[in-house]
Amino acid sequence: MTSIKYTTLHADPPWPNQSGEAHYLTLPLERIKQLGIALDPLVADDAHCWLWVTNATVAQGQEVLRAWGFEYRSMLTWIKPRLGLGPYLRNMTEHVLLGTRGKAPVRFRGQGTWMFAPVQDHSHKPEEIHDIIERVSPEGPRLELFARRPRPGWHVWGNEVRSDVDLVGFPVPDSPATRGEAGDAA
Repeated sequence: MTSIKYTTLHADPPWPNQSGEAHYLTLPLERIKQLGIALDPLVADDAHCWLWVTNATVAQGQEVLRAWGFEYRSMLTWIKPRLGLGPYLRNMTEHVLLGTRGKAPVRFRGQGTWMFAPVQDHSHKPEEIHDIIERVSPEGPRLELFARRPRPGWHVWGNEVRSDVDLVGFPVPDSPATRGEAGDAA
């Protein structure tokens, strides 16, 4: 296990009962919350966590932040330039919750609470989010959970990338990326 203590986490959990079930494996809410036990030894005492949620999972996202040892602080909304689906209102937004642990300071206080960015592949988050996180959150080691693409200066964990860390009790599901095969993971 690594002795690195991450000052910033960025996570896009595979929420249950979402449209993602047709595209990737999802996890039950309790299993996502349990990930905090495996993360705890890897996270610095003073840290930020940026957690993606849909309109339907905002409350569960706050539960996950607490289970992972973070206090909810604010929400950044991604405004999408297209009409989406939704049982009540047509979803055109997703959100990333910011949680803190300890005394992790905000380095840039001019960041607004929304961003307008194009929609790409299913569940592909805007690349701009990394720039925002790097500008706002503490310097130091950064870890992206449920990562789909590597990013320079970040460690990654997930079944669509070659993971840089092992999380006790959370083996990465088998995928072409973890087997070293070429091509996109499912």
